[in-house]
Amino acid sequence: MIVYRFGPHSADELTLWFDRIGAEAMLAALRALASAESDAASEELRATGLRKASASAACIVLARAEQDEMIESAAAVSLGMADETVDYAQHKLREFLVADDFAPAEFAAFEREGRRYDTQVYFCRLDAQIEALAGV
Repeated sequence: MIVYRFGPHSADELTLWFDRIGAEAMLAALRALASAESDAASEELRATGLRKASASAACIVLARAEQDEMIESAAAVSLGMADETVDYAQHKLREFLVADDFAPAEFAAFEREGRRYDTQVYFCRLDAQIEALAGV
């Protein structure tokens, strides 16, 4: 399972929570993205998006890009990642699968249209509180 939410401390913050299955799925998608022949390659993952008072089915689209950029819509978040960012995401997820934790939780900063500052993205382990908010 993968759950994501913008905020709560800042609109320029996105947290992605993973259980083992979600981390394995994202790692597989990142491997496929890294080995794709096309520069326009993308991978889509099912997720749950949290809003202030609700949770809904959503997706995360991973794509290759020249620079790290993010596009947000009501039911999806798209992460365009440079090659180095794809490599680092794979590293963070492999570490999580061994240690069952993200320490530290930081991942990367993404440029997001309409935002003055880059959006900081954090990888975290899915816990019972977030599972309850996601309705699992």
